[in-house]
Amino acid sequence: MPSVSKAKFNEIETRIERIFTTDMEVNDFTGDVVPSTQDLPDKNRGLIITNCTILFVDIRSSTKLSDKSQAKNMAKIYRAFARAMSMCVYESGGRVRQIAGDRVMGVFVDDAEESSVHKAMIAAQAILTVVEYLFNPLCRKNVSNKEIGCGIGLDTGRVLTTSIGMKHQGEDSRDLVWAGKTANVASKHTDLAEANEIFVTKRFYDKLPQQFKTDSEGNPIWKKGYRVKGDSLFEGYGIHEFYMKELVEELGEETAEKRATASSSEGSTESEGIDTAQIITDIVQGVESKVGGLLSHFEQVVLREVTVSAKERQAEQKLKELSHREEAVKKKEEELKRKEQEIENIIAYKKKEVVYDVRVKALRERTDHMKLPDFLVELKEVQNLGAEIGKKAGTVDDDVYVWQIVTYLHEKDESELAFQILVGQLTQDLPSAYIPATSNSVPIIKKVGKEREYLKAALYYIENKKPDTKKILQIRSVLKELGMEHEIVHHPGFLIE
Repeated sequence: MPSVSKAKFNEIETRIERIFTTDMEVNDFTGDVVPSTQDLPDKNRGLIITNCTILFVDIRSSTKLSDKSQAKNMAKIYRAFARAMSMCVYESGGRVRQIAGDRVMGVFVDDAEESSVHKAMIAAQAILTVVEYLFNPLCRKNVSNKEIGCGIGLDTGRVLTTSIGMKHQGEDSRDLVWAGKTANVASKHTDLAEANEIFVTKRFYDKLPQQFKTDSEGNPIWKKGYRVKGDSLFEGYGIHEFYMKELVEELGEETAEKRATASSSEGSTESEGIDTAQIITDIVQGVESKVGGLLSHFEQVVLREVTVSAKERQAEQKLKELSHREEAVKKKEEELKRKEQEIENIIAYKKKEVVYDVRVKALRERTDHMKLPDFLVELKEVQNLGAEIGKKAGTVDDDVYVWQIVTYLHEKDESELAFQILVGQLTQDLPSAYIPATSNSVPIIKKVGKEREYLKAALYYIENKKPDTKKILQIRSVLKELGMEHEIVHHPGFLIE
């Protein structure tokens, strides 16, 4: 009794692992004849065909297949169909690479004279012509009035082919597998094709020579459409009864006689004035019409969805552009506001500078003739104006003339205030300190009795401001008049090289 042993299981595992772990050698196909199993040994080797067209054809429908000899008749139909389809493929420059029941697969490649698309289209036309004008008349006559319809699907593109199967004890089960979506899509289009229809993909149609696209008057003869299989939507171009005109004309009279003979031998299908076949045809056509209407509506919906989606994307892009523009305008407005504010600030500052300069000049000219309260008020106002434009009190005093202020205050018996102004010139962080002449400062310092405080301020000034020689000499002169020169003799800041 046949069985699979443990050793054989191990051998199977070894063979599988060898295939999975061995790198596959893939080469570009350079021939002009479709590869066969002889071109691809039983190894991990494949050929890439850049321009390859796949054709599938199968029996789409059949009628009156319920008599006692159904199995024998169907076997004849399948054998005759496979033979006729294969001959059409070979005569058109292709090769048959698969026959499964009532389905035949034809493969076409480019050669020096014709493209694979052109060859495949010739084969498709020949198939429809043979089925309608040769196969069906003979089938009706010889196989109990039976006839068939066929559907053809075509696609073109890049295909990888490799050998599968094995030789075993003299038997060869090897075959070629055609990997890639081209063969798969061509098969799906065959399933979607109606009886006596060629249904092709868009990429096949785009490469189709113009001679196959229009009639003698230049009108398009293909109909674009969308069809559903499972949960997938397929786009394609279809054409019904696309026969070879030259062959039809040659076969015309003979075919008409065969059809008349078949018609007379099969008898009438009418019963009591009712044409049953016509009723069934009308019902089928009505259903097909409704389905076609639904599919047409579905196609329009799909196209509308595509259009709406494109418009939505355009709207989103425009919104993004508007958003960017609004942001740019906003930044520009902010920049303009900032510049406007800067200009306003500059103008306001300049106005304050002008007012300050006018008030300083006026106070400077009127100091000697002013009453003390008026002078103090106006001096404070000028100092406040100076603060608004970034001037310290000591700088304002210098602008008004320190020597004039301290002399005026001393004469008005405000020696303490005058002294504070003198010390402020030494201790405030001023761009340039003013040192009044000895005759203007010494009497004030002695009157308030703050010689040591002045010395302390002078030392701070010398150590932190690093004055020039002229100012050092001025301060030394004041300290000498105050009798404090001995306290600065050895101070490094008062040494003059």
